[in-house]
Amino acid sequence: MRLLGPVLATAIVLVSSAPALATGTLRCATHVVDQGMSKDEVVAYCGEPALRKDDQYWFYDRGSSMLMTRVFFVDDKVQFIDEVRRDEM
Repeated sequence: MRLLGPVLATAIVLVSSAPALATGTLRCATHVVDQGMSKDEVVAYCGEPALRKDDQYWFYDRGSSMLMTRVFFVDDKVQFIDEVRRDEM
């Protein structure tokens, strides 16, 4: 039982630090973009992205912060949404 505390703490840190598993949302005005939405829906809600890479990664500029919102598509559907630093794009 003594080991449960450190093991649980390690598991929480590993899960919370895994950006590739992010499935966040993207808010555009009154709309929310979420996993499973089509590219057409994303464009209708948020407009064209500031940057596209390989047409799988779309980047939306969210203002003056150092972060951009990255939307990753598979088969033209949103697979995940996360934030990346501008200098890591």
